[in-house]
Amino acid sequence: MLLSRSTGLNWDSAAISSGCFNYTKMRDEHDDSQACDTERSCSSRSGATIMFAWILFGLLSLVSGQLDLPPLNEDFRNNFGRRLPPTESQLQDILARLDFLGTERCSANVAGQWAYETDVNEYTQLQALEAQRIYADFQNQAWFLISKIDKDNIRDPVIRRRLRYLSVVGPSALPPDQLDRYFQGYLQVYLNPDKNSFERFTSISGNENRTSKWTQTLLDRDRFEYLTNISQIMAKSRNWDELQYVWAEWRRRSGMRIKDLYQQLVTLNNEAARLNNFTDAAEYWMFPYESPNLQQDIEEVWEMIRPLYEELHAYVRRKLRDLYGPEKIGTHAPLPAHILGNIWAQSWTNIIDVTIPYPGKNYLDVTQEMQAQGYTPIEMFRIAEEFYLSLNLSAMPPEFWAGSIIVDPGDRPLICQASAWDFCNRLDYRIKMCTKVTMKDLITVHHEMAHIQYFLRYSGLPREFRDGANPGFHEAVGEAVALSIGTPPHLQTLGLGSKYIDESTADINYLFSLAMDKLVMLPFSIAMDRWRWDVFRGYISKEEYNCHWHRLMEQYAGIKPPVLRTEDDFDPGAKYHIPANIPYIR
Repeated sequence: MLLSRSTGLNWDSAAISSGCFNYTKMRDEHDDSQACDTERSCSSRSGATIMFAWILFGLLSLVSGQLDLPPLNEDFRNNFGRRLPPTESQLQDILARLDFLGTERCSANVAGQWAYETDVNEYTQLQALEAQRIYADFQNQAWFLISKIDKDNIRDPVIRRRLRYLSVVGPSALPPDQLDRYFQGYLQVYLNPDKNSFERFTSISGNENRTSKWTQTLLDRDRFEYLTNISQIMAKSRNWDELQYVWAEWRRRSGMRIKDLYQQLVTLNNEAARLNNFTDAAEYWMFPYESPNLQQDIEEVWEMIRPLYEELHAYVRRKLRDLYGPEKIGTHAPLPAHILGNIWAQSWTNIIDVTIPYPGKNYLDVTQEMQAQGYTPIEMFRIAEEFYLSLNLSAMPPEFWAGSIIVDPGDRPLICQASAWDFCNRLDYRIKMCTKVTMKDLITVHHEMAHIQYFLRYSGLPREFRDGANPGFHEAVGEAVALSIGTPPHLQTLGLGSKYIDESTADINYLFSLAMDKLVMLPFSIAMDRWRWDVFRGYISKEEYNCHWHRLMEQYAGIKPPVLRTEDDFDPGAKYHIPANIPYIR
């Protein structure tokens, strides 16, 4: 899946490849065991250190060098004294120089982010922030240069398209003071909520303890594991009151704390969009899809899928009604969000055990066979490489095997989120993953390596074109491969799945498990980005943020909050991608 992108250390991933900010391709939306939201909690940061870093970077920016670029035709004028536009040859020179410098700066930036995500500490964070500042400065200068060129009169379609991409730099167009505010540490509020606020987990009414000793033990662990532990509670507990309390308290200690700051982010997003010649940030986010009616396109596709989702929704509601009782779940009511196995209700795979159509007719899971046969993480990567070689695609380059992190080294904190990395230099491609010997991770390895294959396919193009055809295309490639890898016929070619019985009940269970992940994700994603588009366009005020969020979640996904919500709450902010400014629709 695509993702990508982290607090102050990642730029808005709506930026196209000329921005080079979408250098990682992750499985954030689809992998709840290693959710991006979970893993981003791994660092404990000092607010004073962050503030010092930004002051330092502000001083450094005063002495940063200017771009060494071929000059425009400033002095060559015609007989009437008017400045002539650059020739096609001059434009080629400018683009070649920008490609060289951009590759250099982008590579250094990605290296900084890699160093941070593979060894989380204050020093690597400062280094990553500095690399990002230098790259943002380059983008701003390149953008200023390109803005002087009249692109409409350029005949060569490739040059015109490259210049168009270079003229959209996202937040790098902001003045330095606003750019600093864009990245400053309000996101740390989300990443490091106050663990002590959950102390002993007293009930909302204060009359009783609503959590098990297991839950208390999880929440008393080190902050490094904090969000992971909340995800475990939501996945494994079947205690209605316990789940309700965790759901509400997590939002109180994450989203609510950043409501005012999020409004400032909206203002900065819209200002950056206007500087890039868009009406607002919604239009800017849709730009890479190159569809004048993207929102309408999405709605039309969703209307085609919605009947199937409604069937799944009704079936799951009946199963949960049997489990929790009719007094808690109505016959035709939206589903309470806290009992769906996920803190955001974006995937329902963790409640398959209580909803599966044919208990005892297990859907295919070859994890035990893999472990019995002595599979190792490195062997899983070699199997994935052999799969792509069988399609006449490329072997992984030597730099991949030398630089990738395939298992958790165990000697330092790192962000285990599975991700594929393009270091912008046409040589260095890596995967970062804390691989376990499971069927799920075997599929994830193939998914991430699909991103590497895509990187390799377009590596010979100019830097502006070294990205997916649109922000969803990378994910489409990865997911298409993942769906193929998990089928019984393919697994049997690997000597796995020998115990699988080919009968309709097992097939239905398998397809049901896919729907509880892939199908359920669609309405959540649409509602999430539809909410942000409406916010960016000014359709809803700050006072309506929370109400509109739940209105859309009910409209698209048929889910509702388990407790009364007010406009003092800010439940959207409890989802990492909201404060991190990461589009989700892809």
